[in-house]
Amino acid sequence: MEFRLLGAVEVWAGDQQVDLGPRQQRLVLAILALNVNQLVPLDRLVDLTWPDSPPQTARHAIHVRVSQLRTVLAMAGADRDDVKINTRGPTYVLRADPMSVDAHRFRALLTAARLETNDLERVSMLRRALDLWHGPPLADVATPRVEDLCRGLEEARLTAMEEWLDAQLRLGRHEAVLDELAEYAGQYPYRQRLLAQLMLALYRAGRAADALVAYRLARSRLVNELGLDPSPQLQKLERAILRGDPKLDLP
Repeated sequence: MEFRLLGAVEVWAGDQQVDLGPRQQRLVLAILALNVNQLVPLDRLVDLTWPDSPPQTARHAIHVRVSQLRTVLAMAGADRDDVKINTRGPTYVLRADPMSVDAHRFRALLTAARLETNDLERVSMLRRALDLWHGPPLADVATPRVEDLCRGLEEARLTAMEEWLDAQLRLGRHEAVLDELAEYAGQYPYRQRLLAQLMLALYRAGRAADALVAYRLARSRLVNELGLDPSPQLQKLERAILRGDPKLDLP
């Protein structure tokens, strides 16, 4: 049984998608899966499900949703896969293999990639981690509080993307990642690490002028919109490009 949280909330039993029921029910399961094998207080589930003003029946509603989830998972073969939702006092816990939850598998791959010294292997691991994503976490059930809960996951995804690009550049694949880099730098204009990667890729592709234009546009945006100067590292990279520093070439 596989739990997917990096995008719409889904559960798959083999090649069959499990019908998890209404939105609140999917949200409860998603919160439990994010915290797989950890106790989640009932009041925490209430707060995340009704971020503004929970109804008086909220606690009972969570009990009902959990009961229905147990039935749904059992019918999909949860017992066979040793998956269960347990109650312990005023808490619930989803018992399952953490690697059956894509969010936990993503973090495990990211950790393994950071320990890998071979860039070819690192690129492969990071690509596998990034390919687990199909949209914002819990995309079809998120409330503002749930989005806050998932902010760390989103940041980890962006960092993994930057680490993947770094490894690609070390392997001399600047041409292969240029389009992707330009797209990411446009989506996240304040991430200066992405801008540095784009500038370096453009420079190595023989497009030093474009690298300098990208820097100056980003500098203007930072100054005008945030009142900030580019980081010292970016300023140093601009100077290196201007003088054609051989240290920027592939080793």
